[in-house]
Amino acid sequence: MTQHAPVVPVTLDLREFRRAPRSTDECLALWERLEPAVLTLDPLAGPRVRFDLGDEGEVGVWFLDPATAPRPLGAATRFAIRGVLEPPEIRHACTTCRAARITTYAPYKCPGCDEGQRMGRVCEAHAVFLDGSLRASCPSHTPACRCGTKAVAWCGGPNCRTRKAWCETHLRRHPGDPTVADCEDCYAERFPACEHERCTGSGYIRCEHRTLSAMKPCGRRICTEHARRWQVYGSYNRGLALCTPHHQQLSSTSPEGLIDMILAGTVARSGRGRSATRRRVQLPRISIVRHILINTRRTVLDMEAIDRLFTALEQGLSGRTPRDTNLSTALDLLAGHRASRHEDIERFREQHVEGRGHYDRLLQELRRGGRHELAGAVEFSDFRPRSRILFVRVPEHLQGVFRGKGGSSVRQLEQRVGVKIQVERG
Repeated sequence: MTQHAPVVPVTLDLREFRRAPRSTDECLALWERLEPAVLTLDPLAGPRVRFDLGDEGEVGVWFLDPATAPRPLGAATRFAIRGVLEPPEIRHACTTCRAARITTYAPYKCPGCDEGQRMGRVCEAHAVFLDGSLRASCPSHTPACRCGTKAVAWCGGPNCRTRKAWCETHLRRHPGDPTVADCEDCYAERFPACEHERCTGSGYIRCEHRTLSAMKPCGRRICTEHARRWQVYGSYNRGLALCTPHHQQLSSTSPEGLIDMILAGTVARSGRGRSATRRRVQLPRISIVRHILINTRRTVLDMEAIDRLFTALEQGLSGRTPRDTNLSTALDLLAGHRASRHEDIERFREQHVEGRGHYDRLLQELRRGGRHELAGAVEFSDFRPRSRILFVRVPEHLQGVFRGKGGSSVRQLEQRVGVKIQVERG
């Protein structure tokens, strides 16, 4: 059996060779020139050898496994070129430098340097970056503002979204960070002026006033200082934001109108209407609505009267056609509200009996102290068994006398009656 001579693996280092082969045949032709000199070498003596080829430069031969190579090398020795180290080649050349007959590596793309089949390139020396984006361009294709002047920054506002560049004249700098700039329209959207007279604050909040017949909100922009929250969903949820004119109108709005506003605002926040927010809310219980009416317009209604207002509203909406998404959502909310209304009515009746007992003891204490005018003016409003709070109505001109200096009179009455006493606004 014939044994073949072992193959000697080598790598050609052509990084200093000026005429790097472009094909397999050219590579083999170069090796045929080098092989006679390679056969005279001892791989163990120098695993890396360089050959000077004059004007063509140098070629290096690396023995990859010198220990297994036969010694001495001879005409029968077989070689295998396992790798070729070629001189570096700039494949992405700067278009601007190339016009000046200079080849420079260009890591960035310039959309304006269109070379027909691919986008042009720009080197680090010629790359132009505008504030607001890492998008590059060459000096000749720097984006221009709409006025024709070279732009200085991309606008990242809600309308432009870094798709439009602007000059310094048409930019407005961020009030807290001058490195961030927006065009006039985007600035007005991100930092709207408060519509309150002579206010310099930003109107981040929009007025949420709306009705079921006109679901589009007021939308007037107001700052945090001038925004008014109508707390209709309890103390742990954000109330409806109102501008000053609409907040002032609450006291003159009828109970039916206030409930209509509460329902419209709840539809918008329920997560199902056209202008829904992410956080869903439900209609407030009529026990809360009762106090809303008292605090807003000084109107005292019992639970049955408030339930009738909701029932009349539901019946009126049921007769409307055609039905849109907001109307269907309103009817769903009212239908789901019926059970809690009935619970509140029954609970109010039970609490009314217990509360009346505390109220009678309050009147007795007032008469025992000789405060007969107060005893004849104080009226029962509500009682909360869990918190043991007795709500009473006192005429405004007698409230100071009823409370006493620093609330001392009320505290004495609370100790004698055995419950907390709170004066309703109505």
